[in-house]
Amino acid sequence: MKSSGQVLGLPVLSIEEGKYIGRVKRLVVNPQQGRVDFILVEDGTWYMGLKAIAFKDILGIGESALTVTGRQSLLAVTECAGVVSLMEKNICLAGLKILSKKGRLVGAVGDYFINDSTGDITGCQLLPVGGEKPVGIIPRQQILTYGLEFLVVEEDAEEKIIPELDEHNVNLAWKNKQIDTNDTPGETVDEIQPADALRHFEEQQRQYLLGKKVAMRIIADNGEVIAEEGETITDEIIELARAADKYIDLTMNIRE
Repeated sequence: MKSSGQVLGLPVLSIEEGKYIGRVKRLVVNPQQGRVDFILVEDGTWYMGLKAIAFKDILGIGESALTVTGRQSLLAVTECAGVVSLMEKNICLAGLKILSKKGRLVGAVGDYFINDSTGDITGCQLLPVGGEKPVGIIPRQQILTYGLEFLVVEEDAEEKIIPELDEHNVNLAWKNKQIDTNDTPGETVDEIQPADALRHFEEQQRQYLLGKKVAMRIIADNGEVIAEEGETITDEIIELARAADKYIDLTMNIRE
């Protein structure tokens, strides 16, 4: 597994020539398949535009370089079938807002991870609303849509976040760890950690909203006013918004 941050900026090494022939500038995501199909590379002829490498032509992605057989793996973007249409979709996962399938704002994508053999996206870091540090990774199985403006996930995705990827399990199972002798008998780390991460996430989200001002009137479907423009957000307003399924409206219409 590699994070996008580990791949971006890597030099591209030609095995045939034994020298660097470019540097990774962008990962091109196929949103329908949930994978990286191409790598865009800046080479010595930068004035002629970026070159594309099909992910299937990559030999390996190491800590120090991305390797290909030879310079023939670098193709002009216009010569690489499929890359232009994917670039036009302009899917950029890092920083993308995350919504649940019922329209609840979950947070944003920090980094994302790929299988370095297939290009499949294996998970996305979750940055909670108002948080600067990721609280875990949303596994691939919880992701429904890779969109231009939003990453859409299952409604209970926060309950399924994991602390790190298991290099030996693409199903993103929790790492097997020894249970401390002080742990409650019968409990496993798998059962304890997701709940802790979810509580931490929800609390960060709530703390971020509290004290902010409502930027526009929030109205329930039945006409009841949940919050007036300029009103200070309180716990009561948050709960009213949740109950009326207007939480996303509240989180997206706030100001200091």
